[in-house]
Amino acid sequence: MTGPGKFHLFSFALAVVCFSILYWQPAAADSRCAPLKKAAKVKIKTSDAKVIYKTGHSRNDLERLQRLRGRHAAKGNWRVLGLTLTDFKYSIKTSVRLVPIKGGRYCAEPVTYDLSIGYSDFLVYIDRKYRRGSCEFRAILNHENAHVALYRGYLTRYLPTIRRLARNAAGGVRPVVVSTPDLGAKYIQDRVQRRIVPLIKKLNKEADASNARIDTPQSYRNIQMLCDKW
Repeated sequence: MTGPGKFHLFSFALAVVCFSILYWQPAAADSRCAPLKKAAKVKIKTSDAKVIYKTGHSRNDLERLQRLRGRHAAKGNWRVLGLTLTDFKYSIKTSVRLVPIKGGRYCAEPVTYDLSIGYSDFLVYIDRKYRRGSCEFRAILNHENAHVALYRGYLTRYLPTIRRLARNAAGGVRPVVVSTPDLGAKYIQDRVQRRIVPLIKKLNKEADASNARIDTPQSYRNIQMLCDKW
């Protein structure tokens, strides 16, 4: 009998979204930037990812989906009976105020940072061979739901740290003299982004490792022992 196999797929997508530029006052006589009068505002929101169950695909379909995501088939007799697909996405929108100064240059200062982080909808596939309510269906479903819970749990765990780090990073950004508006906007955005991205990558790495620990031959054997009609 072919044992119950499983392969969880997850990828990280970093999407740096646009920035907007606000011009302020006529050209100034000074060639330096004045200190910020008001700290940049930081807003962080998480995407509300849904779990969508798909039960009309064969195990061959699941294996094709697996390969399309760049993963190899499981070794030995294990087959893909359940599959969870999602992406972690991160975006940042920045607004920057530009004050013209001497020499045709600009003083660039941050105004707002809007961050969005979270998962795309979780697509949970279950081999159509197993009807809803059967022991085998429930076993696969519980296993896939465990993956979803693990990823959501890591985001919940890291979110307070991401919020704190983003606000601290934004608070440390000072006005800067630049030669073009685009350079000013890019500098303002990069200063915060460089602090956040390593933490997000750490979140993904730990979440992937945690999920890998429940995708082992022993876990498959344990699932197989739960039911008789694999």
